[in-house]
Amino acid sequence: MFSRQLLRQRPRLSTITHLSHHSSPRPLTRFASTGTQAKTLLTSTTAIAFGAGLVSATALYWFTSRSNQTPNSNSSFAEASKTLGSRKDTGIPDLNKLGLSDQIAYGPVPTSEDITRQLNEHAFSVSGGGKLVRRYDGTQLASNSPCEDAFIHGSFSNPLNKADEDWLAWGVFDGHCGWQLSNLLTKQLIPYVRRSLDNAKPKDGGQLSDDDIQEAIRSAFTSLDDALVKSAVATIESNLSFAEKARRLEAAYAGSCALLALLDPQSRKLTVASTGDCRAVLGQKTADGKWAATDLTTDCTGATPSEVARIQAQFPDEPEIVKGGRIWGMQPSRTFGDGMWKWPAALKETLRNYYNGLSLPSTVRYGAYKEGPYLTAEPLVSTTKIPESGPSFLILATDGLWDAMTSKQAVDLVGRWVEWQAQGQGKPVKPNSSGFGEVILGRKQQCKFEEEKLTLQDNNAAVHLVRNGLGGGDEKMVQGALTFRYPNSRDIRDDITVQVVFFAPAGGKGK
Repeated sequence: MFSRQLLRQRPRLSTITHLSHHSSPRPLTRFASTGTQAKTLLTSTTAIAFGAGLVSATALYWFTSRSNQTPNSNSSFAEASKTLGSRKDTGIPDLNKLGLSDQIAYGPVPTSEDITRQLNEHAFSVSGGGKLVRRYDGTQLASNSPCEDAFIHGSFSNPLNKADEDWLAWGVFDGHCGWQLSNLLTKQLIPYVRRSLDNAKPKDGGQLSDDDIQEAIRSAFTSLDDALVKSAVATIESNLSFAEKARRLEAAYAGSCALLALLDPQSRKLTVASTGDCRAVLGQKTADGKWAATDLTTDCTGATPSEVARIQAQFPDEPEIVKGGRIWGMQPSRTFGDGMWKWPAALKETLRNYYNGLSLPSTVRYGAYKEGPYLTAEPLVSTTKIPESGPSFLILATDGLWDAMTSKQAVDLVGRWVEWQAQGQGKPVKPNSSGFGEVILGRKQQCKFEEEKLTLQDNNAAVHLVRNGLGGGDEKMVQGALTFRYPNSRDIRDDITVQVVFFAPAGGKGK
């Protein structure tokens, strides 16, 4: 979360192409020795001394050679050693090579090529997804280190009829208080959803209805969160080792918003489930040639009127529960994990004292905090039919993108990109930068899209959105935004994860 001032660690990028997770044992470094059979002691004292000396020399050679090849050596130390070299073959870096200058050598700022490379570092484009999906693009740009966003995309067997075309899925997860939970969701959420859909029973005895599917997804979300959060007591009372207990608790200490979109190609129905403030937006070209934007999700935060009303009705005797758009300091109102907003006070105290639990929410700032649970992982779920006529597309993104632009601006940007692509991917379209003025990034201005700075130069629609959210054709602005690294970057931009899915009209064929 960009505006959430919470302690963070940050996720690794997680992409699941076929919604499956493969792991193999990490090869271990092994040391082998060849034994020799004892021979009859017919040697003299001299021979023994010679042998001892040979062994000592061999051991010394082995030790000094291994000291330069230790796989677990500090990477920065190894890099410095490589740069500086060593003196007299001792393996000790030669600091003389740093020189005697009193001038500070700062690192280089990113060039235009560096910027494009960074924006495309985690970009992907998948062509074809049956008759309905032409292609989909995605990318991720970190601000935290490590990144707390994660994502998935892929297909799985049709839960309504295994013989029919596979369903397609896209998901983006915005972590906070660490990367652990958003990363976990890339591996666990789809299995929970699939299991819930397979076990769902139609209320009318026929096929699963839209309501049945939505209820199954809601059940999957809450069941997974319960398994993470409500298991805390059983975990600490178990016979597991401390390390095993800590590993099971860390995901629930962290939190994550989640946005999952499931597409049934047979019915053209798209089911979207959302917790938190990730957002899904449908773009469609209208009869007048313009692009219409339709939000498929509602931001679930302490600033959303419907969420505020729900929470205040649930906790009528806690008038201070929602303040400044936050629920006891937490911005999203629906999340996975965040046990410190869900566990009773006694359990939280035990976890803080004995299992390194987070000191959140702050008891100093939120003294009226009681028992909760104040947050829920139950998602808001909706079903939409993909338009049968005219081009359309879906944008899924974490709030890092929506901090920089509105839903309508994002749809217009992708719409212009579609038209630019249709023209044969001509040369880049860049604005006249003479009137942009000086770059301002900080308390007075964070990264944002500005119409006069729109640029068309990326062949990936998701990268196109991210670039324009950072300053677009104002290359000095984009350069400045990407020059700041964690933690300074957090004051002007959040982690950004975007996926854009392009649909074909009825009867159309995917590329």
